[in-house]
Amino acid sequence: MAISYCERTEPGWFAEPLNTVTGLAYLVASWQAWKQLERGRWREQWDLHLLAGLIALVGVSSMLWHASGAAWLFWLDVAAVAAFAGVYWSVFLIRVPRFRLAGVGTAWLLTIAALLLFYLLVPGAAAGTTLGYLPMLAILLAAVLLTLRVDRRLARDLVLAAALFGFALVVRGLDMVLCDWAVVGTHWLWHLLTAGLLFVLVDGLLRHVRLRETQKANDAG
Repeated sequence: MAISYCERTEPGWFAEPLNTVTGLAYLVASWQAWKQLERGRWREQWDLHLLAGLIALVGVSSMLWHASGAAWLFWLDVAAVAAFAGVYWSVFLIRVPRFRLAGVGTAWLLTIAALLLFYLLVPGAAAGTTLGYLPMLAILLAAVLLTLRVDRRLARDLVLAAALFGFALVVRGLDMVLCDWAVVGTHWLWHLLTAGLLFVLVDGLLRHVRLRETQKANDAG
């Protein structure tokens, strides 16, 4: 596994203190997202609660990985990120363009085909690498296109999320490049930026759900 970070200069535990501590940003983002959710509405909003919980899982797995450097915890970190991305994409497809089962299945088939093609054709695009995250940025941009005619406010949130993600990818890619100049590297900034990104994604989706519910109530009235 050829994943390395500027801050890690030796093997073993606690060799990346800043990268480890900044994983707390995901827990803060998860808590803030959780506070936005409505108590007593688990049945209607279980998917949004799940997304808020998955942000916390990303944080815990990130902190464990950076604290230990153990290979299996790296894969836990990758799995947590993939779980959030997969669940968010599914919830988005159901909640925003309101695809039915066939539509969601078709969207996922196209997504998987595009992912496989990308990883086959792009050298160095492995899981957990900066290049490996590019498909997630592409999915975000696809979500923007699917949202434009449905909810322009959410579309703006997704554009903000895509901009944050793009900047975060640049920061992530510069970690080893700037290592001689920035002793602790830049990976810790990746954590702060992507924690903000995940909150924006869930908060925007929740706002959209509330808007839909208000419109439905007004139509019924």
